[in-house]
Amino acid sequence: MPVQKASDIFGDITVYPAKDGKQRVEMYIRLQEKVEGMQIGIGIDGSASMRKMFGDTIPKFARRPEDNVMQTVVQRLCSYACEYSGDGSVSPIYWATGIGGKEIESLGKLDSEAIQARTFEGPRKWGTGTALLPPLNHLLTECADASWLVLLFVTDGVMSDLDAVVARSLEVGQEVLDGKRGKCKFILVGCGEEVSEEQIEKLDNMFDGTSLEGRVDLWDGKLAAEMNDLSEIWDEVDFGVQIPGAVKIVDDQGREVLSHPDGFPQRMEFLVAEGTKSVKIEIIGQTIDQVLQ
Repeated sequence: MPVQKASDIFGDITVYPAKDGKQRVEMYIRLQEKVEGMQIGIGIDGSASMRKMFGDTIPKFARRPEDNVMQTVVQRLCSYACEYSGDGSVSPIYWATGIGGKEIESLGKLDSEAIQARTFEGPRKWGTGTALLPPLNHLLTECADASWLVLLFVTDGVMSDLDAVVARSLEVGQEVLDGKRGKCKFILVGCGEEVSEEQIEKLDNMFDGTSLEGRVDLWDGKLAAEMNDLSEIWDEVDFGVQIPGAVKIVDDQGREVLSHPDGFPQRMEFLVAEGTKSVKIEIIGQTIDQVLQ
């Protein structure tokens, strides 16, 4: 369960269900880091329900620039992501296109200049469903040699193949642990009223109770309506960075649960007794009281 952050220095903070009288807490330090070799793929939902947001329900001769809301959204998102990719470019695609929403349309590899010059009017063939597995597999294949891969999918609908996506993600998680694939993070951003929060949560917590729990965390699910800034897409990305300084965390009974006196990882994990309401975090000269419930 994600909890409210007590400070802007934190990314996501998640408290997991109790097991054997203990609860695992996962905490990210918010960090915006350009990573050498990182490749970024961005999937924009091309299903028919997105037509209005692209202005496609209005005849082209009568369409005004402001009718295409997605033009600005896609440009901002892709340009922002370019700042963090290893070579300054991203690989955008339209997904959920065609029959059953099982097709994709690649837009090539674009840098910020190309993105700003491009018009994003939606796919050639609007989709009749929302299938996430085809674009996931496409980008995994296209970026198979990436030492670091971030895939960001934007959707307004309910996915028709969630179980298949979970199964494939379990395979990818094992490939990462086995050293057969570089580090990966997949982010699903839901926008609109038809998005299934239940599906987003299932992806976000898909490794809970499996042999991969606590060893790899592929998916992060977000609702666009709850995001205040684009930087929040990185809130659950572990860049593998060691941060200088010290950190000490004690629970609400004064027991030390974590200590790094000489540098600490961007992603931290610790155990607290079941029912612990809060922890006190001493980090680089600050003392922060963080609730866990």
